[in-house]
Amino acid sequence: MATEPAPLRDRLRKRVLSTVLGRIDNRRYPREGDGRQATAASSPGPYYIADPPVRSDVREDREGLPLLLRIRTVDVGTGSPVVGASVEIWHCDAVGSYSGYRAYHPDKFPNVPLMLLRRYRPTDATTFLRGRQVAGADGVVEFRTIVPGWYTPRTPHIHYRAFLDGVDLVTTEFYFPDEFSARVQASPPYDRRGRGPFTNDNDIEIRVAKGSAGSWLDITETADGVVGAITVRVDREGGRR
Repeated sequence: MATEPAPLRDRLRKRVLSTVLGRIDNRRYPREGDGRQATAASSPGPYYIADPPVRSDVREDREGLPLLLRIRTVDVGTGSPVVGASVEIWHCDAVGSYSGYRAYHPDKFPNVPLMLLRRYRPTDATTFLRGRQVAGADGVVEFRTIVPGWYTPRTPHIHYRAFLDGVDLVTTEFYFPDEFSARVQASPPYDRRGRGPFTNDNDIEIRVAKGSAGSWLDITETADGVVGAITVRVDREGGRR
């Protein structure tokens, strides 16, 4: 029997996933934390690369809507800033491609067995849209980046990871309002791929994190782009156990 063409397999996988995710209603989960609970955790995903460059501007040559990402990391128990936290971010570009993994096409369904086994290996040496900084006395770091696009099978998101004294405090993701993402994806260079079928209301990671409380960016539009602000609440004591 002839082997089915890979593009058709990808389309079928995408259709099945879209059907399954379409039955998920994340709207019944709370999205906002109450300030007394730690920010919801998530997996680092298949495209994590340790020790990204230390820098505030992670854009390199990537085109897209400018985003000033302002992250404040605090202790959930005391509300005090986590001074000295090493904060990492990474995300895809406007057309859904991750640096280090450009061989993986953003329209193709990921290889689930490899992803579960954490055997996604970098395919190139690019570093765009990855960066690391150390939080100062106010617990704040800022990154100049772009609003990410979408890729199969995820809603637009930004990955975040924080360490303190070598201890992993939390790994999570930041999300955008669906209506905002829709407007962004209708403009260049995002419109080269069009509106993504994967939204906050059918995203599997948000479902797993029961709404991802505390992971939602506060978006302010400016003349130069947008500012995305968020306070990440970490359980320092829990991270040390």
